[in-house]
Amino acid sequence: MNKTKIVLMTTLLGSVLGLAACQSTTPAEQSMDRDHHRHNMQRAPLTPEQRAEWQAKREQRSEQREQMRQQHQAQRAQIEQACQGKRIGERVNVQWNKRVIEGTCEVRFTPDQSQFKRQANPTT
Repeated sequence: MNKTKIVLMTTLLGSVLGLAACQSTTPAEQSMDRDHHRHNMQRAPLTPEQRAEWQAKREQRSEQREQMRQQHQAQRAQIEQACQGKRIGERVNVQWNKRVIEGTCEVRFTPDQSQFKRQANPTT
């Protein structure tokens, strides 16, 4: 009885593994599918109208980036000016984007981290 169970289980296990092996795809087919998918994901060449629109957006983003850079430089200059002539460790206030940030003058300005939390209605 035990021998027949073992033989039956071995045969069953062999047939299940054989079916699983027959149904799996080979690596060559998988790589071909991946290459085909990658080819379909490539962008089509832009028309002259699309290229002009893309270039206009690119220039607009560049202008926005330059404006942000100028704003940041102005803010850094304001911080330096706030600490100019002050003693190390002295507390100063800096106006930053319609908010007043309190900090201390060290070798560099260190703002209080608690005031950097986003607030819907700033109280200062």
